[in-house]
Amino acid sequence: MKVGLCLSGGGAMGYAHIGAINALTEADIKIDIINGTSIGAVVGGAYALYQNPDKMVKLMKQVIGSVNINYFNIFHHPTGSQSFLNNWLTSAVCNIATLRKSIQSHRNNLKALRLIFDDRRFEDTKIPFSAVTVDLVTGRIVIIKRGKLVDGILASTSIPGIFPPVLRGKKLLVDGYVLSNIPVQELHQQGADFIVSVELAPAIDTNYRNGLEILNYIEVLKQKQLQEWAIEKSDFHIRIELPEFDRTHFNDNYQTAIESGYRAIKQIIPRLKKKLVKANV
Repeated sequence: MKVGLCLSGGGAMGYAHIGAINALTEADIKIDIINGTSIGAVVGGAYALYQNPDKMVKLMKQVIGSVNINYFNIFHHPTGSQSFLNNWLTSAVCNIATLRKSIQSHRNNLKALRLIFDDRRFEDTKIPFSAVTVDLVTGRIVIIKRGKLVDGILASTSIPGIFPPVLRGKKLLVDGYVLSNIPVQELHQQGADFIVSVELAPAIDTNYRNGLEILNYIEVLKQKQLQEWAIEKSDFHIRIELPEFDRTHFNDNYQTAIESGYRAIKQIIPRLKKKLVKANV
């Protein structure tokens, strides 16, 4: 039986994925195939390549110490309860300079990804791995599993409006969260028999102060429905609650997120092991 690990997007909340993977590793739960969207692709790719949670934390600290990957200057609201769409809309309305292809370039993202992955390729990973993106040309989900890890993962983290789309052949690729924030079906298509999916869950603010926040909540509802359809196809789903964590601050409280992910997985290890045994009979 081939066990797959599916990691959701969620910005800086993605540090929780490191803790989750560490707990799975300690429990000797073997992962045979991995995919991820956005930050889930970053963490999933790093684990698939190194299979060493301690090395992942070390690389993360190197990135934090040398690359500015905080984007709080873009976002004018606390984003524990805000979607990226709302923040982009607010910025666009308040600042005409943002009305272009993207607010930010990929310069810092590329620096961070190169520190983690260097020139290594998808084909170099110890565990088969894929990054999930969306093609703006066809409107379809695209699975990247060949070429340089930096290039494929960059596309998976390209939040529309915030970062420019990534041109790959005839495809114009953006963050996979647009259509598949928890890419369970895509992992099934690649041969996984039993899928463990991990969702990063912020608090949702339903106090509407203006029309933009209503639009934001509509976006949240759409994302929630898409995620529920994905979760239904998962064999074992884990939801990591991070209600106070700001997903745009990559330099702050990363240890809190890692510990939250670790605790969430440790609590469900007995149930997960029982389900794995039952599925393998």
